[in-house]
Amino acid sequence: MREKVRIGLIGVGEMGGIHLRLLAAHPLAELVGVCDTDAGVRERVEREYSVRTYADYRALIEEGRPDAVIIATPPYLHPEQALYALEAGLYVLLEKPLAVDLEGAKRVCEAAAGRLMMAFSLRFHGLYRRIAEHLDSLGRVVSQWHLALGRMPRNSWVGHKEKSGGMINEHAVHMLYVFLWYAGEVEEVYARLWRLGEERDIEDTATVELVHASGATSTLIQTWWAGHRLRNWGVQCEGGTVTVEGYLGGPYKVSRADMSTVEEGVFEEPVEEMYRRQLDHFLDCVIQGKRPAVNEEDGLRIQRLVAAIHRSAAEGRPVRLSKIR
Repeated sequence: MREKVRIGLIGVGEMGGIHLRLLAAHPLAELVGVCDTDAGVRERVEREYSVRTYADYRALIEEGRPDAVIIATPPYLHPEQALYALEAGLYVLLEKPLAVDLEGAKRVCEAAAGRLMMAFSLRFHGLYRRIAEHLDSLGRVVSQWHLALGRMPRNSWVGHKEKSGGMINEHAVHMLYVFLWYAGEVEEVYARLWRLGEERDIEDTATVELVHASGATSTLIQTWWAGHRLRNWGVQCEGGTVTVEGYLGGPYKVSRADMSTVEEGVFEEPVEEMYRRQLDHFLDCVIQGKRPAVNEEDGLRIQRLVAAIHRSAAEGRPVRLSKIR
C-alpha cells in the first residue's frame, strides 16, 4: 500500500481552488502538478503552493506521472480530459456533470473501468447523510421537493449551452442525484424550461416532475432569474416528514406521522467539510484500488435524466426514461 497518492489538479476556477487547498493540506496526497490555461493563475499557484504548473493537461499527466487527477474544468472539456487520464490508467475525480450531452457521457463511462468518481458532493454532506439515515425509519418515500431561487453564476462559460449544457446540466444535477439517492430510479419525466434572461442561450428557469419506479414523485423548481433568493427542500414519507429551510445548512426538522419530533435544530457545517470527506473517499479508493461509491454509473444515470428533461420540455409531454438511449 502506497503512503501517499501522487495527484494532479486540472482547472483552478472556483471549485478547482477548493480542491487545491484541500490537496495541499491532505496528509495522504502529494500534489505533483496543477494545470490551468491562465498564465496568471499558474504564476499565483506556483508562488503560493510551490508546485509545478502546466498549461496543457496532457503534459501534467505525462511529465508529472500522477496516480490520479481531479478535473475541475467546464463541462464541455470533461470527456476529452477524463478519457485521456483514464486511458493513461489513472483514477479520476471528475466535477459534475460527466459531459454536456449523453453521447459524451457514454464515451467516458465506457473507459471508466471502475476508476472514475463523480463529484456529486452532497453524498458527503453531513445534513444530507443524516436525513438519509432518518429515511430508513420513516418508511417509503412518497414525495420530495427542492425549491431553488437565485441568480446565474458569474463564470463566463455557464450561460453558453455548448460549454455548460444548461442550468439543469451544470447545477441541478446535484439535487437530481439526491432525488435518486433517496427515492430510487426514475421512470418518467415531465419538465418545462424557460429562458428569461436575454444575455444567455441556456434555460434559466425550470419546473421538473419525476416519477420514480417506486411510485414516489420528486419536484424541482429552480430559477437563475429570481429577484430574491430562497432555498428549501424536504421529503414526505409514509411514516413521517423532513423539512429543511436552506440548502447546505439552516433550520431542519424530522417528525413522525403521529406529529412527534424525531430531531430538529439548525444545521451548521463548514462547506469544505463535504469536499474533504469526498477527497478522503477518493484517495482511499486509489490507495485500495477499489471502485468509488459515486461513480460513472451515477454520472450516466444523471446524464440520461438531464436528456429526458430537455426532451420533455422540447416536446411538451412526459418522457419515459426507457426511451432515452
